[in-house]
Amino acid sequence: MASAHPRRVLWLLAAATAIPLAVLGWIGLRTLDQDRQLDAARQQEALRLAAGQLALDLARQLEEVEDRLSRGEGIRLRPDGPQGEGDTPLLYRRAGNQAALWFPPPRPEAEAAEYRARDLRAAAAAYRRAAQAEDVAVRAAALLGLGRVLRQRGDRPGALEAYERLASLGDVTVAGAPAALVARHARAQLLERAGDSEGLAVEAASLGRLLAAGHYDIDRATYEEYRDAARRWGSTVPSPEAEARTEAMLRLWQNWRAGDLPPRGRAWLSSSTGPLLGVWVAGADGPVVSVTDATELTRRWRPLADARSLSLALHGPDGEPIPNGGFDTAAGSVSLEPRETRLPFAITVASSGPIAAGEGSTARALIVAVLVLATVVTLSAAYGLYRTTTREAALARQQRDFVSAVSHEFRTPLTSMRHLTDLLATRNVTSDERRAHYYQLLAHETDRLHRMVEGLLSVGRIEAGAYAWHLEPLDLPRLVTSVIEDFRHDAAALGHDVTLEIDDALPAVAADAEALTRALWNLLDNAAKYSSKGTPVRVSVRRADQQVLVDVADHGIGIARADRDRIFQKFVRGAEAGRTAARGLGIGLALVKQIVEAHGGTVRVASEPGQGSTFTLALPAAPARVEA
Repeated sequence: MASAHPRRVLWLLAAATAIPLAVLGWIGLRTLDQDRQLDAARQQEALRLAAGQLALDLARQLEEVEDRLSRGEGIRLRPDGPQGEGDTPLLYRRAGNQAALWFPPPRPEAEAAEYRARDLRAAAAAYRRAAQAEDVAVRAAALLGLGRVLRQRGDRPGALEAYERLASLGDVTVAGAPAALVARHARAQLLERAGDSEGLAVEAASLGRLLAAGHYDIDRATYEEYRDAARRWGSTVPSPEAEARTEAMLRLWQNWRAGDLPPRGRAWLSSSTGPLLGVWVAGADGPVVSVTDATELTRRWRPLADARSLSLALHGPDGEPIPNGGFDTAAGSVSLEPRETRLPFAITVASSGPIAAGEGSTARALIVAVLVLATVVTLSAAYGLYRTTTREAALARQQRDFVSAVSHEFRTPLTSMRHLTDLLATRNVTSDERRAHYYQLLAHETDRLHRMVEGLLSVGRIEAGAYAWHLEPLDLPRLVTSVIEDFRHDAAALGHDVTLEIDDALPAVAADAEALTRALWNLLDNAAKYSSKGTPVRVSVRRADQQVLVDVADHGIGIARADRDRIFQKFVRGAEAGRTAARGLGIGLALVKQIVEAHGGTVRVASEPGQGSTFTLALPAAPARVEA
């Protein structure tokens, strides 16, 4: 029944702890969930605010582009005729990395008929003379003719040199096209016929770069003729993206001609390479435009998004995604339509880092900390209550066992004393020898009862701090010898050979003789009590450094390892002692420990079950007196 009590207490405490903890956990989880939702709403609102600020940044950049266009810093489109009657626009001026790839020059007057001579040597000489003329147009035509004549004569180096001089004249019109383009094209043809693939690759690359630069007035047909030739010879320029920009500019010009182009604006323009952003400012003589593809927009706008820890994705008017070089739409994003931003596209923004202050994270951390603290406090309180309850139950059980043991221990000497008293009182004992024996037994039982009472009182006085210690220099060997001599005459020592070994030149100890006698007696009594009759009890007194050691060794039942510390507690007896019928109150070793520690010493035990025990009292040596 007693063993079931702690388990019952444990189950009751577990139930009383688990229910409030479950309620607390449920409340905490609900609170955390609500806080997460609130924090998500705060984050979404902060993200929307950041998206709006980013949209303002993008709008400001586009306004800066419009301001530059209004100052003429862009690609200007205007009619090609003096009265604006042309069907194709004239595009000129380069803006940053933008250039128009083709635009027709003003219509030139009819050129003189080309000179045709049958004498190629004389023709070459005439062309050389003409190539020295002051008029650049005459010089360009002469160099073109010289190269053609030298090529017909088979003078390839001379022809290449003539065409190189022609290329240096740049945008001078010759044969209806800029001199630089005509010369590069002619040199490439000559190298192709000569089979010079390395030189042809260099000329093709030069021709492609000239076309991509957009510096020369050529119509679209001429551009496409030279572009196709350059690509056939291995050039990778002009790029399709540059051509797409020029196509977009032409559509803007056509809208302006039709009256469909607002004075200034922005719009997404479709092209073969993807959507393009067109920005324009239209004037009386034609619009000034800037056309940018997604790659260039990414280069411009990525720093704006990164500065606000955002990821940005663009969408056209119909919702189609616009390639933007790696910006990704993420979960938890915010989208802003053109009507909200006044931009020609929709933007989708997601957080790529901290957007708002972590108020939600701080609040959740605080809630979790409070929950953990409440759980720890509750569990600690439950554990403390359980330990206190079980300790009180164990103490009550020990006290109950102690009362039972005291009653049993007291009953034995009292019964013997009453029996002896009855015998002596009836005067039935007539022999003086027997009467003396009875008196001796009566005195022994009285001493035994007195020792038990004094032991109990001593424990109580020591714990209460009311014991009057009388510490004075003491001859420990003499005290140990006296105690052993008295113990040999005690009934408990019968059947045991108590031996004593004392080292020479032992120092004195400062001790209370009465208390130390009681401690040593208890050790001897235990050695005899828990040993079989006929087994010796050995006592030794020796010195170790600045201590005097008193060993009491027996060959008894021994002590289990788990009990070696517990046996020095009040009302505790070892498991081996509990299995025997040996009498005892469970306070002897507790009293020994209290006495030795009050002397500044220690008590220790070395024991194994079935192999006996050795208790050692370690007492500090008294300081030597210095005589004057």
